[in-house]
Amino acid sequence: MTKLSRFKLDPKHLGFFLNNFWSLITLLENKTEVRDFLKALLTHTEMKMLAKRIQISKMLVDGYSYGEIRKYVKVTDPTIAKISNILATNGDGLLAAVRHLQKIEKDIDKERMSITPDLKKRYPTYFLPEILIEETTKKIKKRRKKLSAKESL
Repeated sequence: MTKLSRFKLDPKHLGFFLNNFWSLITLLENKTEVRDFLKALLTHTEMKMLAKRIQISKMLVDGYSYGEIRKYVKVTDPTIAKISNILATNGDGLLAAVRHLQKIEKDIDKERMSITPDLKKRYPTYFLPEILIEETTKKIKKRRKKLSAKESL
Protein backbone atom coordinates (compact mmCIF):
# COMPACT_ATOMS: atom_id res chain seq x y z
CA MET A 1 0.00 0.00 0.00
CA THR A 2 1.27 3.46 -0.85
CA LYS A 3 2.20 5.54 2.17
CA LEU A 4 1.42 9.22 2.62
CA SER A 5 3.57 11.45 4.78
CA ARG A 6 2.24 11.91 8.30
CA PHE A 7 3.10 15.61 8.15
CA LYS A 8 0.03 17.76 7.47
CA LEU A 9 0.10 19.71 4.21
CA ASP A 10 -1.55 23.09 3.77
CA PRO A 11 -4.55 22.61 1.40
CA LYS A 12 -3.39 25.60 -0.69
CA HIS A 13 -0.01 23.96 -1.20
CA LEU A 14 -1.64 20.65 -2.09
CA GLY A 15 -3.86 22.41 -4.63
CA PHE A 16 -0.80 24.05 -6.16
CA PHE A 17 1.07 20.72 -6.29
CA LEU A 18 -1.88 18.96 -7.92
CA ASN A 19 -2.30 21.75 -10.46
CA ASN A 20 1.38 21.40 -11.38
CA PHE A 21 0.89 17.65 -11.76
CA TRP A 22 -2.10 18.11 -14.11
CA SER A 23 -0.18 20.71 -16.14
CA LEU A 24 2.85 18.45 -16.42
CA ILE A 25 0.73 15.54 -17.66
CA THR A 26 -0.89 17.85 -20.22
CA LEU A 27 2.48 19.03 -21.52
CA LEU A 28 3.87 15.58 -22.26
CA GLU A 29 4.08 15.30 -26.03
CA ASN A 30 3.94 11.59 -26.84
CA LYS A 31 3.74 8.05 -25.56
CA THR A 32 7.50 7.82 -25.01
CA GLU A 33 7.55 10.93 -22.81
CA VAL A 34 4.56 9.69 -20.81
CA ARG A 35 6.12 6.24 -20.38
CA ASP A 36 9.47 7.67 -19.26
CA PHE A 37 7.76 10.07 -16.84
CA LEU A 38 5.60 7.38 -15.25
CA LYS A 39 8.50 4.90 -15.05
CA ALA A 40 10.48 7.50 -13.13
CA LEU A 41 7.56 8.40 -10.87
CA LEU A 42 5.85 5.07 -10.15
CA THR A 43 7.09 1.74 -8.84
CA HIS A 44 6.73 -1.37 -10.98
CA THR A 45 3.88 -2.55 -8.74
CA GLU A 46 2.03 0.77 -9.04
CA MET A 47 2.30 0.65 -12.84
CA LYS A 48 0.96 -2.92 -12.91
CA MET A 49 -1.91 -1.90 -10.63
CA LEU A 50 -2.87 1.04 -12.88
CA ALA A 51 -2.55 -1.06 -16.04
CA LYS A 52 -4.82 -3.73 -14.56
CA ARG A 53 -7.40 -1.13 -13.52
CA ILE A 54 -7.45 0.28 -17.04
CA GLN A 55 -7.82 -3.21 -18.55
CA ILE A 56 -10.64 -4.04 -16.12
CA SER A 57 -12.39 -0.78 -17.05
CA LYS A 58 -12.01 -1.49 -20.74
CA MET A 59 -13.37 -5.01 -20.40
CA LEU A 60 -16.32 -3.84 -18.27
CA VAL A 61 -17.22 -1.21 -20.88
CA ASP A 62 -16.92 -3.89 -23.60
CA GLY A 63 -19.41 -6.05 -21.69
CA TYR A 64 -17.18 -8.85 -20.42
CA SER A 65 -18.36 -10.85 -17.41
CA TYR A 66 -16.60 -10.81 -14.04
CA GLY A 67 -15.44 -14.39 -14.68
CA GLU A 68 -13.86 -13.51 -18.01
CA ILE A 69 -12.15 -10.45 -16.52
CA ARG A 70 -10.97 -12.43 -13.48
CA LYS A 71 -9.34 -15.10 -15.68
CA TYR A 72 -7.79 -12.71 -18.20
CA VAL A 73 -6.50 -9.97 -15.87
CA LYS A 74 -5.85 -12.26 -12.87
CA VAL A 75 -7.77 -10.19 -10.31
CA THR A 76 -10.43 -10.88 -7.69
CA ASP A 77 -14.14 -10.08 -7.87
CA PRO A 78 -13.87 -7.29 -5.26
CA THR A 79 -11.25 -5.55 -7.43
CA ILE A 80 -13.53 -5.77 -10.46
CA ALA A 81 -16.49 -4.55 -8.38
CA LYS A 82 -14.45 -1.58 -7.15
CA ILE A 83 -13.67 -0.50 -10.73
CA SER A 84 -17.27 -1.14 -11.77
CA ASN A 85 -18.49 1.12 -8.95
CA ILE A 86 -16.03 3.84 -9.98
CA LEU A 87 -17.31 3.68 -13.57
CA ALA A 88 -20.92 3.77 -12.35
CA THR A 89 -20.59 6.62 -9.85
CA ASN A 90 -17.83 9.10 -10.64
CA GLY A 91 -15.82 7.51 -13.41
CA ASP A 92 -16.41 10.06 -16.17
CA GLY A 93 -12.67 10.64 -16.62
CA LEU A 94 -11.90 6.92 -16.63
CA LEU A 95 -14.76 6.21 -19.02
CA ALA A 96 -13.60 8.98 -21.38
CA ALA A 97 -10.06 7.55 -21.34
CA VAL A 98 -11.37 4.05 -22.10
CA ARG A 99 -13.45 5.44 -24.98
CA HIS A 100 -10.34 7.16 -26.38
CA LEU A 101 -8.43 3.90 -26.12
CA GLN A 102 -11.22 2.00 -27.88
CA LYS A 103 -11.28 4.57 -30.67
CA ILE A 104 -7.52 4.29 -31.16
CA GLU A 105 -7.76 0.50 -31.29
CA LYS A 106 -10.53 0.71 -33.91
CA ASP A 107 -8.50 3.22 -35.91
CA ILE A 108 -5.49 0.90 -35.82
CA ASP A 109 -7.64 -1.95 -37.11
CA LYS A 110 -9.00 0.26 -39.91
CA GLU A 111 -5.50 1.47 -40.75
CA ARG A 112 -4.27 -2.07 -41.18
CA MET A 113 -6.91 -2.53 -43.83
CA SER A 114 -6.45 0.84 -45.53
CA ILE A 115 -3.91 2.68 -47.64
CA THR A 116 -0.26 2.17 -46.77
CA PRO A 117 2.05 5.12 -46.07
CA ASP A 118 4.20 4.06 -49.04
CA LEU A 119 1.27 4.74 -51.34
CA LYS A 120 0.88 8.23 -49.87
CA LYS A 121 4.58 8.91 -50.43
CA ARG A 122 4.43 7.62 -53.99
CA TYR A 123 1.40 9.79 -54.89
CA PRO A 124 1.63 12.82 -52.55
CA THR A 125 -0.44 15.18 -54.73
CA TYR A 126 -3.33 12.74 -54.73
CA PHE A 127 -3.32 12.67 -50.91
CA LEU A 128 -2.43 16.37 -50.44
CA PRO A 129 -5.77 17.43 -48.86
CA GLU A 130 -5.61 14.54 -46.38
CA ILE A 131 -1.96 15.26 -45.54
CA LEU A 132 -2.70 18.96 -45.00
CA ILE A 133 -5.63 18.18 -42.72
CA GLU A 134 -3.52 15.74 -40.67
CA GLU A 135 -0.68 18.24 -40.25
CA THR A 136 -3.05 21.08 -39.36
CA THR A 137 -4.85 18.91 -36.81
CA LYS A 138 -1.53 17.98 -35.17
CA LYS A 139 -0.50 21.63 -34.91
CA ILE A 140 -3.88 22.65 -33.45
CA LYS A 141 -3.73 19.87 -30.84
CA LYS A 142 -0.20 20.86 -29.86
CA ARG A 143 -1.22 24.52 -29.49
CA ARG A 144 -4.31 23.64 -27.43
CA LYS A 145 -2.15 21.54 -25.13
CA LYS A 146 0.19 24.44 -24.47
CA LEU A 147 -2.69 26.90 -23.94
CA SER A 148 -4.39 24.47 -21.57
CA ALA A 149 -1.24 24.16 -19.49
CA LYS A 150 -0.73 27.94 -19.42
CA GLU A 151 -4.35 28.56 -18.32
CA SER A 152 -4.02 26.20 -15.38
CA LEU A 153 -0.89 27.91 -14.08
